[in-house]
Amino acid sequence: MTWITKKLRQLAGDSEGSVFVEYLLLLTIVGIGVIAGLATVRGSLLNELLELAEAITQLTP
Repeated sequence: MTWITKKLRQLAGDSEGSVFVEYLLLLTIVGIGVIAGLATVRGSLLNELLELAEAITQLTP
């Protein structure tokens, strides 16, 4: 975390600093989207597996 803070302070007055901040913001937004997507996939997969387990349980006499 200190590396990011040090880099942000170093690039604050530089024109490349704004590009770095934009990329950092973009990566943060993409990361949040990936986490939300994986949580949704996890929930759907869990529901499907539970339904499959229930169907298999009903097959046994």
